[in-house]
Amino acid sequence: MLQITTLYKSFGGIHAIENVSLTVESGKIWSMIGPNGAGKTTLFNLITGTLPADSGKIVFFGEDITSLKSYEICRKGIARTYQQKNLFPNLTVFENVSAGLLKNNIPEHNRRQKTLEILSFLGFEKEESSLVSGLPPLYCKLVELGRALATSPKLILLDELIGGLIPAETDRICEIIQTLKGEGYTIFQIGHEIGPIMKMSDWIFVLDEGLKIAEGTPEDIRNNKDVHTVYLE
Repeated sequence: MLQITTLYKSFGGIHAIENVSLTVESGKIWSMIGPNGAGKTTLFNLITGTLPADSGKIVFFGEDITSLKSYEICRKGIARTYQQKNLFPNLTVFENVSAGLLKNNIPEHNRRQKTLEILSFLGFEKEESSLVSGLPPLYCKLVELGRALATSPKLILLDELIGGLIPAETDRICEIIQTLKGEGYTIFQIGHEIGPIMKMSDWIFVLDEGLKIAEGTPEDIRNNKDVHTVYLE
């Protein structure tokens, strides 16, 4: 599905992403972990066109998307959520999720039906008229996920979707992610919550100072001495 080859991105003299190559296959949950400042969100920004790569290549279903704009990449089938809340605060839950459908020319009654289906799937259709500015953290994360789903993605990038939640809320998000996998979505997530990441993931990449230092199954990562040295200890 996604092939990244020798990707580089620098900010001044800081190498945020350095010679990173990785492959994401369809129908699995992929995760990326690493210390703060390792380059994880920068990599997501490169994949989605928010930032331009200095060099390297990003290929999605055989098509080079390295130089495409964000909206073009979204139309190809890549959606994302953000580490920092990135919603329309003065719009309702319904309006925020429905915004994801605007990339396509869909009749208004079809947009409403699709939006309600997404809210029902996420389990908070009763909040459709609530302003996003008044929502608790869990619901804000669900709205971001709902808006991503509204774009009909093939690949969903989740930037710390389970971060900052209490255990019961984390469990709810994890259940939704597992359900999405069962429905054929491919998930690529960033997270610091090692327990849930290890439990959910089919494959894990580890970044440190812009470099990919390890990848493998959760068991491989758990037993990797280099990963323990820079992150797990």
